Amino acid sequence: MASIKESNMYREIHDQHRHVADCLRLNDATLEKIANEVKRRNIKQVVLVGRGSSDHANLVGRYAFEIYTDMIASIATPSIVTQYQGKSDYSNCLVIGISQCGEAQDVYEVLKRCQDQGGIAVSITNVRECLMSTIKDYYMNLECGEEKSFTACKSYMTQMTLLLGLVAKISDNEELKQALEQAPAVIEKCYGIEEQIRGILPMYRNATHITLYARGLLYALANEAELKIIESAYLDARCYACSDYYHGPISNTNRFMQNIFYAADTMTNDSTMELHNKLRSEKNIYTLLVTNREDLAVQADHAIRLPEECDGILGVYGCAIYSQLFACLIAIERGYNPDFPVGLSKVTVTR
Repeated sequence: MASIKESNMYREIHDQHRHVADCLRLNDATLEKIANEVKRRNIKQVVLVGRGSSDHANLVGRYAFEIYTDMIASIATPSIVTQYQGKSDYSNCLVIGISQCGEAQDVYEVLKRCQDQGGIAVSITNVRECLMSTIKDYYMNLECGEEKSFTACKSYMTQMTLLLGLVAKISDNEELKQALEQAPAVIEKCYGIEEQIRGILPMYRNATHITLYARGLLYALANEAELKIIESAYLDARCYACSDYYHGPISNTNRFMQNIFYAADTMTNDSTMELHNKLRSEKNIYTLLVTNREDLAVQADHAIRLPEECDGILGVYGCAIYSQLFACLIAIERGYNPDFPVGLSKVTVTR
């Protein structure tokens, strides 16, 4: 590759501030209608359906629904419907299916069952003419244009944004609404961390394994970071919730592992830093900390400093930009083209 700026992934990362603003603005009326029906019908359960990056957007949505609303949120297992012909009843549920291409047969089948049973079925895709857009209850487009990068960046970011936008409408939470209003500007500001990332690339060029640690909202994001690193740079990456790491995996920690901690959420930073400091002192590991706080940054071997406003929901956006840029840049540093991952198809159909 002659230049990083020729990469579709790199270019689409840097377009995301515009797309986040567009997807909220252009879907505002539909978000309002869905929220009004949810409240009118007193729906208390939301089921989120997706695969890959779409399901990682759902993980953020799951946290947000249960943090900001009184709804119980769950992640669907489509095989219950498509392989086992299970008896799930979605008649009093909000079911949201997400897919970049909109051709996910199993996601469609869950939505179709919800629609047929009288629940509220919401389809979100980036392609208007697709299987999932035939769901007639509610449809929203990501409004981010054709995604040319095989590694989903702008579709993931807009999927997550529409879920957060719906949570904001249902909850009427002013803090969340303000965070979403600020998100485009914060995303654009986060592009400036690229030079920091370039500075730590030599330490990862020959790595074989990277472990990612986070808690809460940022753990949801870490699942997506794991996928981005795996599919772009062919690195063995794995993420853990800090709370889960004590329950077994900690025994396999060693000083030759590369470790990245995400601490950009006031509600969970203490938990993350407790594990970070324990592993540094007891296992003598090298750590990279992605954070918006200087007092935390100085506790790590190296740190990526996000803009100060990147906390909580805005911390998810900031950490997403870091993760995408890191995956793209480390792939090229290792001699791979992130636009053509081996074995990856832009339209993936599962049943």
